[in-house]
Amino acid sequence: MTFDLPGGRRIVLAGGQLGWFWVAAGAAAVVLLVVLYREERKLVSKRTGLGLLGLRLAAALTLVAALFEPIAERTYKETAKGRVLLAVDTSESMATADPGRPEGEKAKLRKVLGMSPAEPLDALSRREVARRLIAGEKAALGGLEKEHRVEAFAFAKAAAPATVEGLAALLKRPSKPDDPAGQTTDWQPVLAEALKAGAAPVAGVVLLTDGRRNGPGDPAPTVDRLAARGVPVFPVLVGSTVPPVDAAVAALKAPAGVYKGDVATVEATLKLDGYAGREVSVTLDRPGAPPLRQTVKAPADGSRPTVTFRVPLEQVGTVPLSVAVGPMENDAREDNDRKTATVQVTDDKARVLVVDGEARWEFRYLRNALARDPRVAVETVVFRQPKTGLGADTTFTYGTALPPREGNAPDPLGGFDAVVVGDLDPGEATPEVWARLEAYVAERGGTLVIGAGPRNWPEQAGNETVKRLLPVIDPRRVPVDPSAEDPAHPGLPPGAAFEPTGQAVADASSWPMLQLASDPDESRRRWAGLPRLPWVLAGKAKPGATALGVAGGDPSAVALAAQPYGLGKVLWVGTDATWRWRHRVGDAYHHRFWGQVVRWAASGKLAAGNAFVRFGPTSPRVDEGEPVRFQARIGEGVAGVGPDPLVAVRVFKAGSGSPPGEALAVVPLRPVPGQPRTFEGVAPALPRGAYAVRLDAPGMAKALGLNPSPPTPAPEATLEVVARDTPERVELSASRDPLDRLASATGGKVFADFEADALPGALRALKRDVVRTEETPLWDRPGSLLLFFTLLTVEWVARKRAGLP
Repeated sequence: MTFDLPGGRRIVLAGGQLGWFWVAAGAAAVVLLVVLYREERKLVSKRTGLGLLGLRLAAALTLVAALFEPIAERTYKETAKGRVLLAVDTSESMATADPGRPEGEKAKLRKVLGMSPAEPLDALSRREVARRLIAGEKAALGGLEKEHRVEAFAFAKAAAPATVEGLAALLKRPSKPDDPAGQTTDWQPVLAEALKAGAAPVAGVVLLTDGRRNGPGDPAPTVDRLAARGVPVFPVLVGSTVPPVDAAVAALKAPAGVYKGDVATVEATLKLDGYAGREVSVTLDRPGAPPLRQTVKAPADGSRPTVTFRVPLEQVGTVPLSVAVGPMENDAREDNDRKTATVQVTDDKARVLVVDGEARWEFRYLRNALARDPRVAVETVVFRQPKTGLGADTTFTYGTALPPREGNAPDPLGGFDAVVVGDLDPGEATPEVWARLEAYVAERGGTLVIGAGPRNWPEQAGNETVKRLLPVIDPRRVPVDPSAEDPAHPGLPPGAAFEPTGQAVADASSWPMLQLASDPDESRRRWAGLPRLPWVLAGKAKPGATALGVAGGDPSAVALAAQPYGLGKVLWVGTDATWRWRHRVGDAYHHRFWGQVVRWAASGKLAAGNAFVRFGPTSPRVDEGEPVRFQARIGEGVAGVGPDPLVAVRVFKAGSGSPPGEALAVVPLRPVPGQPRTFEGVAPALPRGAYAVRLDAPGMAKALGLNPSPPTPAPEATLEVVARDTPERVELSASRDPLDRLASATGGKVFADFEADALPGALRALKRDVVRTEETPLWDRPGSLLLFFTLLTVEWVARKRAGLP
């Protein structure tokens, strides 16, 4: 029930829903009071009686009015002062200066920052530009607090609340190069702050950043929620889109692990902005050996050249390999001139089983090449042994069947890093054989190399299990022109040329078997000069498979391909003539190809341990913030390994001595389904640093050789936790595109740093007149209660003075 009053005021009776009841009660009280008045008139004068009646009626009306719960309301308009989130990027890229700005931009920026003509601008870092934009009332953004409720934040990997003065003081200090949080730019946490409830609505978000977001995750859901709430984002692009003169190692690729005595291929991608046509020195440093050096010419088109080093590694353990560029004059940042990769070198051997129907030329040369490799232990199976004619049954002493599996014992195939299958007769390669091979790949994480042969493989390709395993679909024989000669090898029979795919041969770390030279272009030339293949079976690569090489110049005729399969991987080699690559060069290319195939197959082996057990992190170098996966694999000859033994790894700070003291982490290892004698566990993220890892198996320590007698140390693996590699120090030009998308999605606008003085006007336009209502309850105020009791008190005093009871 509402009663309007002048001036936007009104009285609201909150208890009006029971109004008739209160009116009836009040009327009854009035009747009773009148009856009392008439009785008292016999004892007192009329004036006294009327006075008492008036006091009683006033008290009754006050009580009835309170029961109606009256509220006084006042409606008025005011200009709302909304919240503005002011966030400044404090990541490492903001320490970059921008001397390459166009002169017009420089003049405008000087004016916005209030700089004198004599003050140098080129050396001003983006941090300092941001500081001058927000510090002081005369700064371009310094007056925001007069018109808005400003909430300040510093952000890099996360958002940290601050005051505007504190933020300015933070920007005045130099950034910390060793701070891992500074290697990430992510404004998503700031946007999430704008979605939190506050004392006033958010009028907008102001981001001062160079636009180089490289944080994890997708901020799109947060941006969509801001847009739905009508919260605009106003990014201020701090920095120039013209990249400064800078030389840097943009990326570094190296194998995670190799065998002792192997040659590791290390690829460094260089960024050489502003050095077009210049000769640049690139150096690889390695412990205990002289550095390797190369010279590269900076391209004129701004592309990023790749330098490849082949590094022989003889030292067992974790070996750091550092690649540095320069030094170069006028280099904008020297802290991006070097990158380091860690390679785990192990003295273990790769175990390989070669299976073939008969001792073909391909089988003989492959077996001999692997047998000469000191880092490979090769075993063979030949189903049909060749006859000697001299009374002996065979010329080979190898088995004539796969290693047998006895009862519920683990399949002995699981002890091999790679199984190479050649031209098998369907009668020899029974469904049981293929089922074992499929389980070896899918369940035990093995690598299966399938090499086709002309006698049986067209028929084998129709086997359903083989179809699943093959990385190619519908393999067919590549036609060969019998009259076409190989110009490089005219004495050899005609054949199809094999050509690796460009993308695969350029990725040395992923596909080392294709690297016939340290330089990708030279490697392609050597492939082109190899003898042609008289027989090739090729098909179309499956979705998810990687085409590594084609035959006969047909891009759809994939003769070399790889695919992941379950826990393992499968490599398809669609020919039985790789031995012809030995023509007049011996082991140069044939052994290099197959040796790298074996190393690729066995990659990811655990580096620490002995003849009884191998253990350690699956990757010796992990990024800070990432979980660490540990594994242990117990050899087949170790007795007493139950279904669920007590196995764990203990993680210590590197260099803590022996005994190493208290472990920083103890990670239980559980059996891996489908992989007998393999145990795995995951540790939470560890702080950045170097660690030593030891295996703890209380019930099997002696059997596993984990407690050797002094001075022989216990087996120990190494782990290094490093800062997450981001382009924060490499991509130095400011990027406007992501800020344009952010502003467009939320209804905001991007301002360059030299036009930041226009931003307050855009925020001012967001102010709105808000209609507010002020409510004052009257019925429960102390004055109402005081009035009621005052009336009753006065009535009691008057009654007593009149001589009434």
